[in-house]
Amino acid sequence: MSKYKVTIDGRAYEVVVELLEESQKLQKKQQGTNQGTDRGIDPGTNQGTKVEAPLAGTIMAIKVKPGEKVNKGDLLLSLEALKLENEIYSPIDGTVLDVLVAEGATEEVGQILVTIG
Repeated sequence: MSKYKVTIDGRAYEVVVELLEESQKLQKKQQGTNQGTDRGIDPGTNQGTKVEAPLAGTIMAIKVKPGEKVNKGDLLLSLEALKLENEIYSPIDGTVLDVLVAEGATEEVGQILVTIG
């Protein structure tokens, strides 16, 4: 893992780059968000798995709708952040319970995007 400082439009960002095996999907762990849980799974409720925004950005495309069955690794939506398109994948097999965002909306880190049950 390597840390880099990137400056975009005069704003400095610290990024961590990790080389993943080709078969792995991008998954970002957030410090201070869902500590001890796996990508938003809340073991204390039956509200489903909460898929959260790994970074602040704009929703570019939503690929699922409530009631749709998804498999672990399926594309849920794409999010533009730091002028890059980031794909958000399902962390589990299940059914989409709710899509809590709209295309074009700006989201913050940790904001719940989709719930899957």
